[in-house]
Amino acid sequence: MRPRPPASRPREYLAILAGALAAGAGGALFDQVTATISPEYFLDGKGLAASSLPFRIAVAWTGFRGGLPLGALVAGVGLVRAARSDRFSWRAWLARIVAALAAALAVCPAVMAALDPFGVREASLGAWPPGAATRYLVCWGLHAGAYLGVLVGVFLVRSADTR
Repeated sequence: MRPRPPASRPREYLAILAGALAAGAGGALFDQVTATISPEYFLDGKGLAASSLPFRIAVAWTGFRGGLPLGALVAGVGLVRAARSDRFSWRAWLARIVAALAAALAVCPAVMAALDPFGVREASLGAWPPGAATRYLVCWGLHAGAYLGVLVGVFLVRSADTR
């Protein structure tokens, strides 16, 4: 099997830029959802209480910036894999990343809320309304799961991928 010829550099750069911008937009939307779950995660955890921007815009901007490197990573690693194998399938590879992401988004919030590994509930007593600490932990778990899921999906190598 011969590797595919490399794409032109401008096309590769555009693909990485497009991946980064797409993931940035996804991150902005993701953070809008998680800000609804726990405003405290953003106000106290991310320090947006000190932002001069309106809350939802500050949240979107934070999510956009957080998604950029993930999108660039997915596109960049995908381009390398595509150039090295004529059996590479963007569709199958992206589906594997989405599956890993979905699994991490299901597991990580539950683990964070169940374990409270950093004592958030105790630390927030009297500062937040009841239930806010659990929502904070769920939100934190969703964010950790998003990064973990994408990274596992990107770097998960099946034996068929290495032939």
